[in-house]
Amino acid sequence: MTRILSCLLLLAVFLHADELDPKDNTIILGKRVGLIKPGMTAADIEHAYGKDSLKQQKISGAEGEEIEGAKLFAETDRELEIVWDPDNEKKKVVFDIRVIGKAWKFENGLKAGMTVEEVEKINGRPFKIAGFEWDYGGYANFDGGKLAGKVSIRFNPSVENIPPYLSGDKQLSSNDKQLRAAKPLVEEGISVFMR
Repeated sequence: MTRILSCLLLLAVFLHADELDPKDNTIILGKRVGLIKPGMTAADIEHAYGKDSLKQQKISGAEGEEIEGAKLFAETDRELEIVWDPDNEKKKVVFDIRVIGKAWKFENGLKAGMTVEEVEKINGRPFKIAGFEWDYGGYANFDGGKLAGKVSIRFNPSVENIPPYLSGDKQLSSNDKQLRAAKPLVEEGISVFMR
């Protein structure tokens, strides 16, 4: 009898080994943000976290535009902004997730406040950063490396006087000495691509 119970217990553990804790705040790029995986719908997210946790609403997009989305755990340290796939808005399929709350942790160590050098190390190679002081200023372009196609990160210089060389619609290398001298840091609100 003890042997049968032990086997049943092991089977139960095996069957539930893939389930995650709803309190898990781990982000694994390309795989999941907590319990949210690529291809999930609003209904799936409500099932995972509870219907009251997800609030459908317009959220801010590029250049002052408002887009269809939702907030998960609004106004808490677990807040996420979810953007629905514009080609599948009716089904509300997750497209991007903006990490707002500070409770979320990237498995690779990525976080707001990091330097260009630290992000370069995580990416495994240099990348491009758009010149500052315009609508798309400071956004990283990971054309290759471990972060390519997985996140959107924006940097802000931490010095007051930015040389004209670093401003405007241009691409700067992350290993540019003048760029590094401006000490850009990753802004809050890293976006995770879920496509």
